[in-house]
Amino acid sequence: MSYTVNTLRTMTRSCEMMRDRVKSVVFKPEDRKVLDLTFGPTAAAELVGRTPEALAKAEKEGRLSPPKQLGNGRRYYTLEDLTNIREALHIHPGKASDEDAVVVAVQNFKGGVGKSTVTKHFADYLALHGYSVLVIDCDPQASTTTMFDIQPESLIDEEKTLGNFLSPRSTFDDFRQAIHATAWPTIKIVPSSLGLQDAEWDLTATLREGGQAVREGLQRLRIGIQGVIKDFDVILLDPPPAMGFLGLNVMAAATGLLVPVPARQLDYLSTIHFMDTIADNIEILEENGTPVDYGFIRVVCSTYTPSKPGEADMWKMMQATYANFLLSQPILASEEIKNATQAFRSIYESKPSAAHATYQRCRDNLDSVFNEVLQQIREQWPSQSISKRANDAVTSVAA
Repeated sequence: MSYTVNTLRTMTRSCEMMRDRVKSVVFKPEDRKVLDLTFGPTAAAELVGRTPEALAKAEKEGRLSPPKQLGNGRRYYTLEDLTNIREALHIHPGKASDEDAVVVAVQNFKGGVGKSTVTKHFADYLALHGYSVLVIDCDPQASTTTMFDIQPESLIDEEKTLGNFLSPRSTFDDFRQAIHATAWPTIKIVPSSLGLQDAEWDLTATLREGGQAVREGLQRLRIGIQGVIKDFDVILLDPPPAMGFLGLNVMAAATGLLVPVPARQLDYLSTIHFMDTIADNIEILEENGTPVDYGFIRVVCSTYTPSKPGEADMWKMMQATYANFLLSQPILASEEIKNATQAFRSIYESKPSAAHATYQRCRDNLDSVFNEVLQQIREQWPSQSISKRANDAVTSVAA
């Protein structure tokens, strides 16, 4: 074994050992992430879309179990309690059962723009509010997979992975078998693994075959998702930071696009190239029998620090450039997010690492950003669409 290979192998083993030590501290005494989230009556009522008084009345009438109680008399609900409340009161915030999930790609070619962080936090936000979510990690680096406490190394030899499904050489045709549970009751994940890179090479090889083989190679993810499209409210795709066959599969499968762009000049300039490349590749997909038509495209300014003059100027430039395609609220840079990510968690899974007010500001900011995206998603479901209901009302009056 050469010096270089031996050195890299040694460094890898050392990093793996340290990773396991860190996780043993973070999740101690459990081996896996456990959500110990609790909610007071006001917070619980807000999350399920009812008033505290309405919940108290339902509990008094026996329609709901009473909340748990601490020794000091403080009442609280768990995440499972919220699910039970929604079921008992027939609260379903998502789509109708016969409607399709909205498939959102959190896409940008440039690394370091916060794709995986946005994907993880948005998934947790949706789950907290009662939506059923499937996360598909399409990046061989597997950052999102790791955030959901799945070790990609353990999936290399498994047959039930995204990489195995996407490979044209594979006879694995049941997409459902690649879906794994997470610590969140209403979030499932199709994890990434190192084998996903092999799928990229296999898919690229279909170019030599042309015709139908290329079309199938471009649509494999879309076909897989179609088998579970009615089982979830939202499907989030975390693509690789490059436009190969994996990236084209993501573009072909998505029905909505969320583009994170930090308020930095280089990121802004690279996004110009990204938008142009996306348009070029959609034309390639359509030329190969794979039509693409997104229900919405939105840009979100990520890791924004208003006190930095350069970033404040970039935010104004982004507002002028993207206009209505830019979310009105940027994601503010926060140590809370950094600290949570280092603990393999999102803000929604974490306790405050600093002052409670600092944590709450961070969480309120994320809530505002994700609520804007959620409204775009709801517009894609006829049963939830405000514009659809308004049009139906006008048609009814005219008739």
